[in-house]
Amino acid sequence: MASAPKVDPVAVVLQISPNDILVGDRIGIIWPDKAAALGKLMVANGQRTPINVRRSGPNAAKPWTLVSGWHRLEGAKLEQLRAIDAIEVYGEYREIEAEENLHRRSLAPIERACFVRAIADAAEARLAGQHEGLSQQQIAVRARWDALKAKAPGVERDDNLNDAEAEHTAANFATVYGWQDATAEALGLSKRTVRDDLALHRAIIAPFPDLYEALARHPIVGENASALREIASFGLESRRDLIEALIDAPDMTLAQAKEGLGLSTPSAPAATGATKYMNNAASNIARLSASQQRDFVPALLQALKPSVLDTIVAEIAAMKAKGGAE
Repeated sequence: MASAPKVDPVAVVLQISPNDILVGDRIGIIWPDKAAALGKLMVANGQRTPINVRRSGPNAAKPWTLVSGWHRLEGAKLEQLRAIDAIEVYGEYREIEAEENLHRRSLAPIERACFVRAIADAAEARLAGQHEGLSQQQIAVRARWDALKAKAPGVERDDNLNDAEAEHTAANFATVYGWQDATAEALGLSKRTVRDDLALHRAIIAPFPDLYEALARHPIVGENASALREIASFGLESRRDLIEALIDAPDMTLAQAKEGLGLSTPSAPAATGATKYMNNAASNIARLSASQQRDFVPALLQALKPSVLDTIVAEIAAMKAKGGAE
């Protein structure tokens, strides 16, 4: 298992030329006005918080690589500062970058989705191929996500993918970081919020790497979570058309963009296939009284495939444990 992110225990603050720091691929978004403002503040009041850097590889163009503090670095460059305060860090660099930003301020929806995606990927990397220490329920959650992810694009409904990945990611967080539900909720990383963030990443950030930063800066839609979710509900081509229309017109609302393109918000698709059968089964069981449900349990277990029984046992154990904790 990879080591946890850490800072040099002696925490020496280095003075490094901004021009000696390489800015690689980032998980956040650069806001030029913010960088300029931070640069002015550093000139007037000094640098209050060091940036984080790591040593670059032997073939890198510059001796240091930025881990976190992009806006401070860009501000220092704009002000042509000779040196910037920096601390050398080690470990899971992407995790350090993501977690610093998540805890530093309230993030706009698209930027937050980038950070949550990075934390989820870091946790996944730590647990890749590992079953030791996982409960039966966690193993079942992982197996479900792996099965859905392996399907060809478009075969599985987005809602099913989003639900399965949220369950999988929450289980990873609990294993890697030891977060219980209450802790995750306090950090703003509950299963519900993680689901929304990863769904937004899948719908807007991953398919449109050339557009999402400009959309994030749109003065009307960029920080409107409900509008972004509505954009995500459209098919891929309509999604691109909407995003491009909004980027071209900073004063345009989503309603105006839809009208201009002749689009209406898609209605939720009717349940089909396995989803339809599962909905019907759940609805029918809910109509039974408690005694009728007890009588039905043997027949239900007989109807299930043997490989499913372990999942049922794990789910029952988890429900009992949760009930005892409340």
